[in-house]
Amino acid sequence: MSGVLHCEEGDYDTAHSYFLEAFEQLDQLDEKERALPCLKYMMLCRILDSLVKALKLSAMGGVGAKSDRSDVDISGMISGKQGVKYAGQDIEAMSAIAAAASRRSLKEFEEVTDKYKHELQDDLLIKHHLRILHEQLLESNLIRIIEPYSCVEISHIAELIEMPQPIVEKKLSQMILDGKFNGILDQGKGQLIVYEESEKDMAMEKGLEVIANMDKVVSSLFVRSRALRTMMV
Repeated sequence: MSGVLHCEEGDYDTAHSYFLEAFEQLDQLDEKERALPCLKYMMLCRILDSLVKALKLSAMGGVGAKSDRSDVDISGMISGKQGVKYAGQDIEAMSAIAAAASRRSLKEFEEVTDKYKHELQDDLLIKHHLRILHEQLLESNLIRIIEPYSCVEISHIAELIEMPQPIVEKKLSQMILDGKFNGILDQGKGQLIVYEESEKDMAMEKGLEVIANMDKVVSSLFVRSRALRTMMV
């Protein structure tokens, strides 16, 4: 339970240590059926932790440079004896996910999750975090595609990432709202306009300033109306 909670909080290192402790105890008792999920969770934590560091995903969701194959390496997690003992579809599935994540290949990732549906989708913890991993890979691939441009057709982005345009457009919109990059969608022209980090949308800045001032006015009026009601009573 502790490992699951830490995993949900994004503390994959601590979660890994809890799963490792549980795995070692169950492995010594030769309870293979109960030990296997712990091993899969260990591999999941290593994949997630390595990819987060490789993509330099901050708490604000910023995406960094492309990862290298060695950045998501789970090959040394189990010894030779354990490798033979726990060999099978489950370990193959997690290894394939690690390989896809290390290459930041969204298409390969989706192929793996489709091929190993039983091993990856039946476990709720793994299913949930693979969904998060999919979003991270999608965002990092979109960032990599739009990086060279200041203005690019949304249809071109969709073509490069091999996804339907409405889904790409919706995701780009969400990324802009979440502050993943500075830009706007010109839906009339079907374009994405990307700003440099130093550039600011002055209209947005002024709009936020007006909203803040309106909030102050409304709060002030509320305080005054409450004072008047008190005096009337």
